Amino acid sequence: MGSADSKWPNGARAAVAFTIDNMGEAADLDRSLWPVAQPIGSHYSVTEVLPKFLRLLAAHNVKATYFIESWNLTVYPDAIKDIAQAGHEIGWHAWRHEAWGKLDEGAERANFERSFGAEGLSGFTSSGGPGEGVVDRCHGFRPPGGTIHGKRTLKLCRQHGLDYISPAAEDAAMVSIVGSEDRIAILPFRWSTVDAYYYMDAFAGLRKLKREQSEETLSPETLARRYIEEIDNAIESGGYRSVLFHPFLTNEPSRMLAMKAVVEYLARKRDEGHIWLARCCDISGWLHSHPATVGDDPKWDTSSWR
Repeated sequence: MGSADSKWPNGARAAVAFTIDNMGEAADLDRSLWPVAQPIGSHYSVTEVLPKFLRLLAAHNVKATYFIESWNLTVYPDAIKDIAQAGHEIGWHAWRHEAWGKLDEGAERANFERSFGAEGLSGFTSSGGPGEGVVDRCHGFRPPGGTIHGKRTLKLCRQHGLDYISPAAEDAAMVSIVGSEDRIAILPFRWSTVDAYYYMDAFAGLRKLKREQSEETLSPETLARRYIEEIDNAIESGGYRSVLFHPFLTNEPSRMLAMKAVVEYLARKRDEGHIWLARCCDISGWLHSHPATVGDDPKWDTSSWR
């Protein structure tokens, strides 16, 4: 049952987005980790894991937002069409998963221009392009690494037609753009709802920073429990949460079971009327129409651990 004093649609106590990050080889190529002699275009996360994601989401009628690097648009056009045709949102995740917080002003602007140009989203959505009629436009951006360059990044987002951004922060917010009356929605992720935080050795420094009992990797069972706690906290506070999964990290049965437990919990809370389970573009649209739903301070998380 919904709440009479809710600020979200249908009396829901909280808004939650199921999100997915990264596609294929993009991040490994950016970090020079991909073997030069190894072909691209058949990564296991796309050919084996992604179909499992789509079947699980379809079984529970959950629509997701998948933040995809623009480089993938010409490498995996059929997979991206499958995602969009299933009703999921295609969000933007840089050109090839560049660490956003390390880009200088010129590199940041160039990344926008390349990603939204003929090599990227413009070519994918334009007449005759590989994605013609599939993706009308991109609504939002999740910066790899979670950090941005303040108002500079937000202004570039609006200049390229984006309605929201999903960086690392605590709360959803509506933030003003410098030099105008325009605003952009902030639909953040918390590291406590990012699977890489639990599963990857590279995040040991962040786990230490966040005061985990151990810097060692954490179990799928711990992930599922913590994600569910965050969903319950959002319901209690009347706020927003995203949950985040990476296909390349969900290639083990125990991890897929953890994701299944989270999806089932989300679907149950949705069906009980406690949460509005929606794509980021839909939540952003609601906030632009009802800006008083949230405040103007997302409480940015600028954690640096590498």
